[in-house]
Amino acid sequence: MTDSVSASQTGRLSRDDGFALAELLIGIVILSLMTLLTLRVSRFTKEAYYTFPERYTRLKSEALLTGETRVYDDESGMDYPLIRFGENGMVNQARTLSFPCGSRTREIVIELGTGSLVFR
Repeated sequence: MTDSVSASQTGRLSRDDGFALAELLIGIVILSLMTLLTLRVSRFTKEAYYTFPERYTRLKSEALLTGETRVYDDESGMDYPLIRFGENGMVNQARTLSFPCGSRTREIVIELGTGSLVFR
């Protein structure tokens, strides 16, 4: 029998076919760094998921009370699309905002017109 046939039949790998310890350690370090970055982003966006409705409702109320156009501007650094409230508190465009929260993604849908928020 040849070496390739016997290796495939027995299910054993030769010494050159496996991973080296250094390659394994490099892979573990890369996965660890990616996990750390993901956890930080998830924590930030999870907070944004809970703070967004409060600020949104406050601006909508201000637009209704003052009769002036208001624009949602967020200080947290999230890159939200432009949300504009008319003088009557109505929203000019429907949107769906996605917030990665851990392993799942939560969504807030802004309905056209009244600007009601729907949580998914």
